Amino acid sequence: MSAFFLALTSYQPAQASANTFTAKPVRLGDNLLSILRQQGFSEKEREQVLAADKGLRTLFLTLDTRYLVRRSPGEVELRMFDSQTSDAFRILKKGPSIQAQAYKPNYKISLTRVEGRVYGSLLGSVLAKINSNWVATRFMDAYVFDMTSSRDVARGARFWFTVEKKYEAGQFVKYGEVLQTSLEIDGASVQKRFVRYKDGGVFFSAQDLSDEKPFYAPVEYIKVASRFKPNRLHPITKRLQPHLGIDFELPTGDPVFAPRKGIVVRYGNNRAAGNYIVLLHSNGMETSYNHLHRIDKRIRQGLKVSAGEKIGEVGCTGYCTRAHLHFAVKKKGRMVDPVKYIKAYPQQMQEFLEERVASN
Repeated sequence: MSAFFLALTSYQPAQASANTFTAKPVRLGDNLLSILRQQGFSEKEREQVLAADKGLRTLFLTLDTRYLVRRSPGEVELRMFDSQTSDAFRILKKGPSIQAQAYKPNYKISLTRVEGRVYGSLLGSVLAKINSNWVATRFMDAYVFDMTSSRDVARGARFWFTVEKKYEAGQFVKYGEVLQTSLEIDGASVQKRFVRYKDGGVFFSAQDLSDEKPFYAPVEYIKVASRFKPNRLHPITKRLQPHLGIDFELPTGDPVFAPRKGIVVRYGNNRAAGNYIVLLHSNGMETSYNHLHRIDKRIRQGLKVSAGEKIGEVGCTGYCTRAHLHFAVKKKGRMVDPVKYIKAYPQQMQEFLEERVASN
């Protein structure tokens, strides 16, 4: 596994005297409108900003992200960074003129290593070492297919990880991807590396290739928003309601793939699931896909699909607060925890991962 480790890079922020931007923290309760108001944008100007780019209306900000402000006579420029995607926006107020548009930041990146021991919950132990919910949940994502319960991680278990820190205009603005991880599970150190693939990527170790679970992952980027929970407070109805699947949080339009050869037995739309598809597989198990933005136009009842074939796109239809794929598995008529049955990577990555392992 040592061949998987990356050499740390370093970056020294520009001197303050050479930097015209100031980094501002996102505070509790902040959103784009409140930040614009704080920076002197009138109600009409705020409306102009939101109308300029639809991405600004869904900009997601968290407390571990900063935004940039530059002021000069008669001019204010803001640079905003979505906390969970690569989206970034430049907003310029110059006299009576308002401009707002997406742009691609010229990030400088450094890597930071964090290490500790588990006391209490694993998530809480990671948060105690780095105050970033994004980073802590990405670390948890690395082991979502390796732990069946919290009891797999003993008190005092060691962990470490490296994470990207992203700088724009000489200022730290957000954390990036968690690149390497290590965690003691059942007394053994399990190390993972984030392997990028196209626009996505997965946390991977060579041992994952020997996993005999029957299904591949249905998405190319593993970001888990909610796991299988027999008792859960529903975020919309606010009632105790079982969550009988796993939610992969991804941007609207990201592809959804068949995890194994199967047949379409149902598809359509209903109030709760939104756009949905149900596949029946040769092992007698069913998989379902809810809240889709779009169902592939080829989908029809009785259609045979292959593993890795695109069947739809991630969305937020039905009962939904943020775009995600609700993926569920049914075995012998009973809903079961999907993480016990799916591999850590999609079918189309297998050959790529095999080549990576063979070359090391």
